Amino acid sequence: MLGRLRMDVDTAIKHYDILVKYVFSHPKGRPGDGKFKATKLEAAIKSIVRGVTGDSESPLLPMERNESTGCRT
Repeated sequence: MLGRLRMDVDTAIKHYDILVKYVFSHPKGRPGDGKFKATKLEAAIKSIVRGVTGDSESPLLPMERNESTGCRT
């Protein structure tokens, strides 16, 4: 979120808090390979990307080596 979506720290923390509550709030009802649904994580990430870029299918913004803005990741 910091590097690829160029969020500031406070915004990234806010989005991460929302993501964690959404993805990990309800475990799967039946036993499976994982305890939580990957589709919820995918939906949460797409929602964040859509909020930043305007398109949930948009590739993450590339970080150029000589760029001075954004967070180094």
